[in-house]
Amino acid sequence: MSLQRYPARGDCPASERAVSPEAEDEAWHSDPYPLRNYYFPDFQRNSCGYGWDYPAWMGYNGYEKHYLFTLGEECCSKYFSGVSSRCPYEDTEQHDYYWTSNAGNRHNLDDMPVAYNHTYYPLLDAKTCSNGTDYPSWMAADEDFKRLYLFKTLKGCCEQWYTNSGLDGCTQNVIQGKYDHTSSGTNSTEDLLSMWYPDLDGNRCKNDKAMQKWMLVGEYPTWYLFSTRAQCCAAFGFC
Repeated sequence: MSLQRYPARGDCPASERAVSPEAEDEAWHSDPYPLRNYYFPDFQRNSCGYGWDYPAWMGYNGYEKHYLFTLGEECCSKYFSGVSSRCPYEDTEQHDYYWTSNAGNRHNLDDMPVAYNHTYYPLLDAKTCSNGTDYPSWMAADEDFKRLYLFKTLKGCCEQWYTNSGLDGCTQNVIQGKYDHTSSGTNSTEDLLSMWYPDLDGNRCKNDKAMQKWMLVGEYPTWYLFSTRAQCCAAFGFC
């Protein structure tokens, strides 16, 4: 293989540093503030974040070439073009640890605030969002569905689904669902019988294990059975 030379070029070799955390590892050892700010896709918020608290895996093994950006518009156009109306959702440089934005000037001996990992998803018939892990299994069927239906903040869920049909109504009427991290979902007949269901003749929601049998089969549980009374009432306009 022959070597190509550029005798007329005064900028060879290039002196620019690669925009890659991996490429900068050696330089970081002597830097008192080693981390750099990058735009990165935040799939929970359907937008791009900014800072150095991106998921660690995005910064090594070549992933940084696909997930870390110096320009917000590049991140947004690649991952959220036509999906997010506000991208990136932040552009303030980060100069400290990610948790300090929640801690303020808290004294070192004070207890740190508890950070809750919430899950919000749209109740499609109720025009609001529910807080819980009792979302229909199809909402987590693949990564595209997760980005569209599952959110870490109420604001993200409401803005995605109800900006044009009642944003205030969504944020002010969030419905508390249930959290269950011990199983993959409600599947057994016993579990289904314990859920709330609409009494279509009586215009109310009930929890007496006497729902019509067709509500227990096929796709019907997704639309007719609920973890809480509030979810059932909101979906059918009862109560």
